[in-house]
Amino acid sequence: MMERFRSYHLARYALVIVNLGTVVFVAWILVSTTALVCLNDDARDLLERLRAVPVRPRDALIGSIFLYMVLIASVAYREVEGGRLDLVPILLLSLLDLALCIGILGTLDYGVKYILLVPVANGVAYLPDKTWKTAFTALVVVCYVLLDYEIISAGFPVFSMDDYILYHPAVSRAFLLGARNVLFSVGEVLFIAFLVLELQNVLEESRRIRLLNRALTESHDKLAVAHAQLQKYSERTEELAKTKERNRLAREIHDTVGHCLTGISLGLQATRELVRSDPSMVGPQLGRLDELSRQGLLDIRRSLKELRPDMLERRNLSAALKALADEINSCSTRHIELTVEGDADGLSPSLEETVYRIAQESITNAVRHGNATSVRIELAVRDDALRIDVTDDGAGCDAVREGFGLQYMRERVIAHNGFLEIESAPGKGFTLSVFIPRSGAKSHD
Repeated sequence: MMERFRSYHLARYALVIVNLGTVVFVAWILVSTTALVCLNDDARDLLERLRAVPVRPRDALIGSIFLYMVLIASVAYREVEGGRLDLVPILLLSLLDLALCIGILGTLDYGVKYILLVPVANGVAYLPDKTWKTAFTALVVVCYVLLDYEIISAGFPVFSMDDYILYHPAVSRAFLLGARNVLFSVGEVLFIAFLVLELQNVLEESRRIRLLNRALTESHDKLAVAHAQLQKYSERTEELAKTKERNRLAREIHDTVGHCLTGISLGLQATRELVRSDPSMVGPQLGRLDELSRQGLLDIRRSLKELRPDMLERRNLSAALKALADEINSCSTRHIELTVEGDADGLSPSLEETVYRIAQESITNAVRHGNATSVRIELAVRDDALRIDVTDDGAGCDAVREGFGLQYMRERVIAHNGFLEIESAPGKGFTLSVFIPRSGAKSHD
């Protein structure tokens, strides 16, 4: 494509140069023939052949070359300015090309009207619109037809360059006619080559536009499909986000409400025993149950506001776990034993909440489902990992069916790239072991 575009311009430049040679050659014939006539003192013989006498030969030579230099300057100006010119300046410059060529014809000989091919080539090359190109070309064609020697000479006295050439001897005459015809033929060939290359450029541009339109249509179709897929993905993502949020709230409410109700249930059982054994302790016991219920309500509110448990808001992890165990120990006959090894207060907030919820859910399951009287919680924190082991003396079971609490507990552990193991047997209680690597934990802060 670029090679054809370069050849297209080269053909036009060559046409301009060849026509310059034609102008110089014809003007030289005029000057040299006049000099030869003067040398041979044959002015009468030449004048008898001429229908009209041209301007002074040297003035014709200088004037024609000057006009053609202005034409070349016009072409060069449009080349330099490129696409910065509007339609009106380009149209005026094209009309100037035509006027300069007509002026050259009037100065020399209407037989060299082939130089009118230069304005046609320039108009095709520079005019931006097909309509203006067609109109300007039609104007030049009209001028080409009308500015013919036979037509002009019928109404006006004009001279013919052939009369000057015929004055020369036969050998010189043949050479001059042959050279002139070669220049005319080369100009015509270059003009035809220019038109052929212009047509190829137009066809290539049309083909490229069709390909671009096809690609644009395909891209539009793909974009429409992608948009539809993105819409479905967005709806699915939104639904998953809602589901995830519902599960998170359900898990939080389960952890808080379940633990709170378990503590209250155990406390009420202990209260019934105190009514029979030591009525004076019923009042303090009810006070502790009231405090436990208030704490559970506060946890529920904070869970709904996407906050961490109030116990962790007011305390570090070690203190929060101790308070959790003390609540059960103080208001029931169950015994919670807590052992913390290592720096449990250097964990990330999300990991602290996970450990706290595991301990909370483990205690709730042990006393509610296993009817355990003793629960042991061991937390070991290392630099690279932490481990939680929870054992109780409850009833145990043959097969553990993971309910709501255990499922959410496992989800929390998996979210930190950890794993959870459960062991149980009838009459041998329940054992839960959790391992979470600290270096590979996902960030949920």
